[in-house]
Amino acid sequence: MLIGFVLLVSACGHDACDALPVSEHIFPTRASCERMAERIHERRPSAVLLCGEVYRNHDSETTDINP
Repeated sequence: MLIGFVLLVSACGHDACDALPVSEHIFPTRASCERMAERIHERRPSAVLLCGEVYRNHDSETTDINP
């Protein structure tokens, strides 16, 4: 089940590598996540930021993050 979006930063740009969460905050919509990315780009224009979907597994208490 989709529960929201998390802001991710890629340490190696747009190359194939894992992106890391900027914080533990989960945004309710993709639009709100993208607005935060725009605000960060004002101070850090070279940062590669992505909004990834966050899902809650029904089987366990873990949460999956998919950019």
